[in-house]
Amino acid sequence: MLNRFLFTLAIFIFISANAQKKQIPNNPDYQFQSDKQNIQNQTQTQSQTSTIKNYQSTYQPAWSFGGNVGFSFWNGGTDILIAPKAYYHVSPQFLAGVGLTYNYSDFDGVFTNYKYNSFGGSILGLYRPIPFIQISAEFQELYTNRDYNHISDSYWNPSLYLGGSFVSGHFAFGFQYDVLYDSAKSPYSSAWTPIISFYF
Repeated sequence: MLNRFLFTLAIFIFISANAQKKQIPNNPDYQFQSDKQNIQNQTQTQSQTSTIKNYQSTYQPAWSFGGNVGFSFWNGGTDILIAPKAYYHVSPQFLAGVGLTYNYSDFDGVFTNYKYNSFGGSILGLYRPIPFIQISAEFQELYTNRDYNHISDSYWNPSLYLGGSFVSGHFAFGFQYDVLYDSAKSPYSSAWTPIISFYF
């Protein structure tokens, strides 16, 4: 009887000793892990933290600046556009921005004479599905002083431009279309206008 008890006790001690050596992998809170396992867990935790930090640091929202500048001199006419803009990079693909616009246009012809002075502001969004293609939407409101065939008037002229452009480095080239185009008020002869933008 005593021998059976001692034999059972020895088996119980042997099983208990082996059970304490078992590890619970990837659990830094388990108090019976060996020093080697703790080091492995710390290394793994540091690696995961480093991966998260690297992911977060790959993109940081930031501001950039740029806009449009245009000059054209043609037979009897002059067009000048100055439009600085500020862009906030919401994500690597999406930018939101605000801008100011000044537009001067005049023409002195045989049958038609006009002069436009327009100034105002805009809000815009830019989306780049791939790094070198940009889709844009811009709402612009300009206050215009006009002298058309020696008749002067002033008015607000809203525009909504939808466009697409090719991006190369700090520049974008393309076209946009004004869906609110009004030929009786717009200083432009067409609803289509070129996009020549820069960013820095």
